Amino acid sequence: MAGLMEVFLLKDRVSRDRDNIFLILFEKAFILISLLVVLLVGVSLDLPAWGVGALVGASLGPIVYGHYYVIYIRPVKKKQNLDVEKKRRKANRK
Repeated sequence: MAGLMEVFLLKDRVSRDRDNIFLILFEKAFILISLLVVLLVGVSLDLPAWGVGALVGASLGPIVYGHYYVIYIRPVKKKQNLDVEKKRRKANRK
């Protein structure tokens, strides 16, 4: 699992290719929509205010990390794995 510093480094590496302002806005909007859905689930379950706060607080980290993983970490990992596969194929040819 990537640490927080690695996430920011990977984000900088990937965002060089994706500097589109709309993608950045959509990323933040999807995170907020996901948190809103969690908030609405907590309210619909008729939880007390502290329960809704605890539910949203507990889901904040996984939602943000999940979005960053899908958008930033996974493409870099796929690229690294492809590079490893190419190196293995070249080594097998020799």
